[in-house]
Amino acid sequence: MKVTLSQIPFLRILLPFAAGIIAELYYPLYSLVFYSAITSLGLLLLWNWRERAIGATYSLRWIYGVFAAFFLFASGYSVTLLRNPVENKIYVGKIKGEGKDTMLVTLTSLPQEKQRTYKVTGEITGIVKSGVLVKSAGKALFYFQKDSISKKLNYGDELIVYSQLQEIEPPSNPDEFDYRQYLQTHGIDYECYVSGCNYSLLTYNGSNWLLRFANNSRKKLALLLHEKIGGDEADIASAILLGYRDDLSRSVVQSFVDSGVVHVICVAGLHVGIIFLLLSYIIVFPVKFKQGKLLSVLIILILLWLYALFTGLATPVLRATIMFSFLTIGRHFRKYTNTVNTLAASAFIMLLFDPFSITDTGFQLSYFAVLGIVLLYKPLLSVFNPQNVIVRKIWELTCVSISAQVAVFPLSLLYFHQFPNYFIITNILVVPLLSLVIFTGIFFFIVSGIIPLSTAVSWILKKCLLLMNTIVLGVAHLPFSTTNRISISSFEAILLFLFIALILVFFSSRKKYVFISGLSVFLVFLTLRTGEKIMHSRQQIVAVYNIPGKTAVSFISGEHSLMPFGKVDSNDINLHIRYNWWKLGVQDNLSVHSDTDAILLSGKLMLQKQFVQFNNCRIAVIKHNEDIPLHSDKLNLNCIIISGSYNLDMLSLKNAFNFDTLVFDSSVPEYKLVKWEAECKQLNLHYYSVKTQGAYIEKC
Repeated sequence: MKVTLSQIPFLRILLPFAAGIIAELYYPLYSLVFYSAITSLGLLLLWNWRERAIGATYSLRWIYGVFAAFFLFASGYSVTLLRNPVENKIYVGKIKGEGKDTMLVTLTSLPQEKQRTYKVTGEITGIVKSGVLVKSAGKALFYFQKDSISKKLNYGDELIVYSQLQEIEPPSNPDEFDYRQYLQTHGIDYECYVSGCNYSLLTYNGSNWLLRFANNSRKKLALLLHEKIGGDEADIASAILLGYRDDLSRSVVQSFVDSGVVHVICVAGLHVGIIFLLLSYIIVFPVKFKQGKLLSVLIILILLWLYALFTGLATPVLRATIMFSFLTIGRHFRKYTNTVNTLAASAFIMLLFDPFSITDTGFQLSYFAVLGIVLLYKPLLSVFNPQNVIVRKIWELTCVSISAQVAVFPLSLLYFHQFPNYFIITNILVVPLLSLVIFTGIFFFIVSGIIPLSTAVSWILKKCLLLMNTIVLGVAHLPFSTTNRISISSFEAILLFLFIALILVFFSSRKKYVFISGLSVFLVFLTLRTGEKIMHSRQQIVAVYNIPGKTAVSFISGEHSLMPFGKVDSNDINLHIRYNWWKLGVQDNLSVHSDTDAILLSGKLMLQKQFVQFNNCRIAVIKHNEDIPLHSDKLNLNCIIISGSYNLDMLSLKNAFNFDTLVFDSSVPEYKLVKWEAECKQLNLHYYSVKTQGAYIEKC
């Protein structure tokens, strides 16, 4: 069926609205856009009055469209500006003091147990100033010291907290995961450590009773899963059935990522869709019952939203529930509902209430995945029409997997820097198991009070989860399971999206100019990638990365890295350095002992104990007092890197070397750093602190 613009009105509303949100987030203009919104609204009203007064002019209809688009753009901008907590007059950042404050805090999440603390999100509703409680607004991450009281903290508790709010630190290494930005998109700007004697409980479970009931039930069900199933399987079940992922180990999550089925452990559209299909088959009233269809719709909607509630009202579940709610209502009234329009409507509603979710990776992935399935599934399905029922079902799952992966391919490269090569195999095996796990899990919760039956059902559930985990681990450990070390820019991702869209349009329209346009876009993409490859082959960089408590010096020549000083394990590299190396095109890293005398990196680097000649840069890495030479002649250096094991003063370095820059690496303890920074200022020495300023990067 050919789709016309009149069938997708919400898509035409969504695009300029989303563009306005992006403009406010990245190109703020403040009052200019606000007044433009008012002006465009006035022009819209005047144009509408003119059309009514003198009759519509078809040839000038585009003018009304321009005014409407600009109004929606300005509305998206204004909504984002108004939703920004920083713009609020009672924003906590404008009220808090420089030191500790007495705060009224309401817990808005379930506490998560850490090694020494309980981590929980809290809404700061008031701050005491001069003995008066001043109303405030803003969220923070609270870390409560473990004790008998903090163990009992729960969602909705209201507390008096005396502590200091601290701004969340930005990433200290290039291309490292930006945890601060991630939290800011969820409205969290501060973190706070609270010791046992600095808080008291005012109200127990004082929040909305429905949310409180849902969160308490969710917690009890998670404990029930751990009691009856246990191990990694219980953690996976909690993630799939309840959206509770805090207990999943990093290795388990990585296995699901590498095998291409990470969406299975992230409650979203797939899970809501399975629940929707189950409810559609179960909740059917006899034809004679006049209001049966209406009643079934109401029951399905109520149960869908209850499921969303029990999974913590996570954003992916909310958007999927909104979309399936529209589909259910449209189907009941026998109205033709274009799925793309329904998808756009749910996205518009989500962005209207939370414009910052447009930057959320999950938001982007889920919508593009569903869009890919909507647009590509049927054309792919028509390519092959097997008669065998089992083969057809396998082909249908394959088409769904390919459709979703094609749509999210640019985003996968942009955010995860890798591609799961065996995603089709894993999805064919795991998705049917997921349906079985959801059905069995729900039935287990229903019959949990009937011991013999719940025991039998929990055994089946555990075996299903064990089989799923075995498949995922098996595929993840196959040779060439992933293609990684891929790093593309946002602009390159847009080019890939444009290329995919143009090729799809070509297959639909068979127009030659569309195909040529697609190839032209891909040629631009290849040209950019080739230019980056040439730049990577010529790069000569010394980098001192910020890894807490460690010396991490990397000499990068072309696509090779050498780390001769300090022991940096693979976990540290994966957490702090890996993505920067991938962006720089680094293919391998070599570690050598610092006492080695050698010529390395194709002759570009000469290593002699603590001294390095890297192209034209002369560098010394001072880790011990004995590393300073005793002869009277000063050595000329470009840079000196100081480790925490060094104990002498800065004057000793100045007397031994002529140098341009002192770099204090992240192994230097705080008290030494303060002392040495003061000495550098006194001696007029140029210095750089990796711990406070982030990674030190220098081209040689």
